[in-house]
This record gives sequence, C-alpha cells and structure tokens, in this order.
Amino acid sequence: MDMVTDGAEGPERDPGQDPGAVADEAALARAALARVLAAEEFVSSPRLADFLRFVVEAKLAGRADEIKGYTIAVEALGRPTSFDPQSDPIVRVEATRLRRALERYYSTVGPEETLEIVIPKGSYVPQFRPRGDAVEPAPEPELLPAALPVMLPPAPPAPRRLVARGAVVALLLLLGAGLGWTSLRYGVDTADTLGRALGLAHEGPRDLADRLGMPVLDVRPFETVGSRAPTLAETHAIEARLRDAFARFDFVDVMEPGQEASVRECRDPPPRSVFALSGLAEGRDDGSFSLLVRLVDRCEGTIVWSSAFESLRRGADMPATEQRLVRDISVALMQSYGVLPTRARAQARADETPSGFGCIARLHALSRAVEPQSAASAVQDCLAQAAGQHSGFVLAHAVRAQLMLDEMLRNPESPPDTDRDQKMLREAELAADLLPTSAYAARVLAKVDFSRGEREAAMAAVERVRTLNPLDYDATADMGTVLIGLGQPEQGEALLTYARAHGALRTPLQEAYLAISAFMREDAHAAGSVVTPLQLHPTPQTRVALALALHTLGRADEEREVVQALTRDTPGGAAGVRRVVHTLLPFSSVAEPALDELEKAGLTPRAMTGIQQRG
Repeated sequence: MDMVTDGAEGPERDPGQDPGAVADEAALARAALARVLAAEEFVSSPRLADFLRFVVEAKLAGRADEIKGYTIAVEALGRPTSFDPQSDPIVRVEATRLRRALERYYSTVGPEETLEIVIPKGSYVPQFRPRGDAVEPAPEPELLPAALPVMLPPAPPAPRRLVARGAVVALLLLLGAGLGWTSLRYGVDTADTLGRALGLAHEGPRDLADRLGMPVLDVRPFETVGSRAPTLAETHAIEARLRDAFARFDFVDVMEPGQEASVRECRDPPPRSVFALSGLAEGRDDGSFSLLVRLVDRCEGTIVWSSAFESLRRGADMPATEQRLVRDISVALMQSYGVLPTRARAQARADETPSGFGCIARLHALSRAVEPQSAASAVQDCLAQAAGQHSGFVLAHAVRAQLMLDEMLRNPESPPDTDRDQKMLREAELAADLLPTSAYAARVLAKVDFSRGEREAAMAAVERVRTLNPLDYDATADMGTVLIGLGQPEQGEALLTYARAHGALRTPLQEAYLAISAFMREDAHAAGSVVTPLQLHPTPQTRVALALALHTLGRADEEREVVQALTRDTPGGAAGVRRVVHTLLPFSSVAEPALDELEKAGLTPRAMTGIQQRG
C-alpha cells in the first residue's frame, strides 16, 4: 500500500490516481490514529496525544510544511505565541517521548496493526508505513555546545501553580482525553474555567500545598532608608525576581504579592513550616546601596539566616545587581541543602502528624543516609498513602521514580531489573507529563532516561532541566555528570565545575564522573585532583573511577591493586564490576574504553563473564 510520504507538500499522488483511493488511505491513517490514541498510555498522557493528533491531521490535510517546532509548541502543546524553540526544548523532549510511546504501542498493544505511524528522527512530519517496512536508521544526536554560564533570564510571568491545582488539572485532562477533545491545554486558566463549567469547586492556589504540608515562603515588601535609597519600583523588581526564582523550586509554596502566611499553619494538621523573607535597602552617597536580607522562621519566631550585600549598583547596572542578589539568595536558601528546605525537612520529620512533604523529607534523609536503608519500603508506603489521599500530588510519581533510581545506584552491581526499570520510567514520564513546568520532574526523567541508555531523550532532558530552573545548581551538577556519561567530557565537566563554583553540593558520585572525564581526556592534572576524594569515599562506582584515574596518572601498580580489590569485594566478581561500569556509563561506545583498561589492569576478560552491554 503506497501511503503518505514524508514530503513537505503533504500526500504525494499520481496525477491519475483515483481521489477515492486517496480518501480511503487517509481514512485508514485516521483509523490507525484513533486506535493509538485509545491506548492506555496515550489516554493517560494527553500531551503526547495532542502532539500526535496535530502532526497526523496536519499531514493528512496537506499542511506538512507547517509541522515545525514552533507550530507544534503553540498549537498542540499550549505554549504562548512568544515561544522560543532555541531556549525551550519542549518539542524535542516530547517528540522523543512520542517516538518511544509509539514503539511500545506497536510492540505490545498493537502488534496486529497493518499500518504504523512513525515520527522519524530528525523530523516531526509523520510517515504511514505498512508494518514490516524498514525504518530509516536514526542519525546520531547532535552534541551539545560547550557549557556556558547560565544566566537567569528576564523575569517571566509567574509560573503556573500546577502543584497546587494538580487534582483539578489531572481530572480535566483525563476527562478531556475520554471525551476526545481536539486539544486540552495545561494552562491553569483553562482548568479553572472548565472546572467551574463542570461544577467542580474552585481550588485556591494553596489548597493542595496546605493538605500536603508544604513549607510556606512569604517574600515581604523591602523597606528603604536614606535619601538616595532605591525607589519603590526598584525594590519591587527585586522582590518579583526573588519570588519567581523561588517558585521554580518545587517543594515550597511561595506566596503571591499581597498574600501572607499565617502562623496558624504551624499548628494545622498537617503542620507547615512558615518562613518570611524581608529586606532593608540603604542608599549611599555614591549612588550605590546596601541590602540586608533576613529569613525568619515564623513558627519558632527566630531569624534563621541573614546576609548583607554591599556596593550594589543602580541605573544601567541594576539588572546585574538583581542577577547577583537572586543567585546568591537562592543558593543560600533554596538549594536542596539550603537553609529553608533543610529546616523544613527536619521539622516535617519531627512532626507527629504525617504529611506528603514529610514523605519527601524522609526520602531526602534516606538518600543522605540519615535514615537506614531499611526505611525505603516505609517511605514508599508513605508516598503511596499521600498520593492516594491527594490525587493532585502528581510530584509523588517523580519522587517514587527517584527512590527507585537511588536503590539502583546503591546496588550498581546487581543484575538489571526490567520490571523496576519500566515502572521507574512510567513514574518519571507521568510526572513530567502532568507537570511540564516542574524542574524536579524533568531532572528525575533526565536521570532515568540516562540510566536506561536513552541517549537522545537524555540529551534533550539536560537542556530542559537547565531551562526550567537555571538556579538549581545541584540539578545542573547532575546534568554535568549525565553529559560525561554520554561521552561529552568537556561539556559535562564544564557544567559540573560551573555548578560547584555556584554552590552545588559536592558528592562522591560527582568525583567519580570527574575521574572518568579525566580518563576520557587523558588529563593527568584533573585525575590527580580527584584521587584523594575517591579514596575517602569507597563505593563500587568510586573505586572503578579511582582505577581509571590511577591509569591516567601512570600509576599502574596501584591501579592493579584497586582492580583486584574491586573484583574481590564486589558481589558477582568481574561480572558485578561490569554492571557497575554500565551503571555509570550505560552506552557501550562510552563504556568500552573503560572496560578495556580495567581488563588490562586485571579484570577477568568479558568472554568469561557473558555480560551483555547496553546502549
């Protein structure tokens, strides 16, 4: 059957071809589309359904030339007309997910289909192929450019409060998919309007955060003193930039201007941590100003952090001043180990009344070895209970995926668990689909895609994470390790070094990837800088990296000793060591040089292990 091609002008037709035959072919394609959209994966993922529906209908209507990243973003994914495909990779990310979903459909649910819808890599224009036709080989994804400093973009409109309205949004999305609506956006305004039309009670933006016990942050109007103090407009601009930056971090409820958190929430079930940020700007005779900023724990009535910023410039230098303030304050307060989340997590774990945020606090304690690993199942149960009680708590899916990912990284020598990997992917994809503005969900999905050897998806997700929250330097550091693992040591190391210079938490796993990067680049100086940190934190991953660093330094005897000890102490011996390498480097082309070197240093040859490579 000669179906629609991927030409830019829509269906290619023989001049003498019967118009009725063309109509029949289009009908077959639409019927195939309807069956795909009725599959559970597409019903539960409306954005993928909207994407696929748009490109197929545009192709069948002869509008293939309109199937571009910008058009898909605006008409199918609900992005505003100001959408910039260069700074927002959402279309590439969703296209990767769509290709993967179609592959799963045709290999599981739809094996009897006679016609297959294909979104070829390198294009968004769909093809319709009889089953069994060869698919063009996928080109290698383009390498990311060298990492550059990430500057905070101009203050955009306030992020959608999907965390707080998730229950209504998720319900409406499912209803929309069931009713076959052509396109249902993720915008909160749409959800509110449809919610009222369906008779659903309107939820305030903080209702879900209240029920989950999320910490509250109130950015109060800054005060000014001195005859040359900043104007009201200038201080308001700083406050607005701070609110926007804070709201990009997922696990905090940031008050809108004019709202104020009440200390009553400290005692309500579940209790919440309540913080207030205030500032005092004082003008100087030279036209500069100083700013004293402090964070108050309103529940305990104490100042928990303060900092003074001097020699701040105004006028043409004001944008740079705002940049500096937002960056430095966000690093101090909002990073995963910052003042606010650390204090809020400690209070949530101490609360007698369990909460959704308390589950998240326990997960963080688990990953930092504050709680014993035996508590992992209790954390899973806690998350399941919170998600069951609050259907809008869709971030629980990302948290559960992170928990499974942590378990895999703690036991890198264990054989692959296909069921766990599939469940981890489903959880991560669902969170990213329902919360497209969540940097945390995007970060988890990026790491899951990487761990599964999904190269193109991981590459696109790295860009997405940095776009959603350029001030989350811990996430930036994670993306640096992903790039190194993808075989881009220069870009990954630059990104990781940049994140650390701006306050990212240093971890043994980062040191391992820096050692791997030094090995890839044959950089003895870089290898020497990580030997001591790797020796101080012996894990299977760091010992593999240590052996590679010692090779780079030419210390062959020490390298052999490390490999011998690693083989002896790793469950599964040489086979377990290989699984550790493939956990660090899931792509065979990247893992091969490392495995070759470990074999030269004494690791049993692969022919004796039978371990299959991934990637």
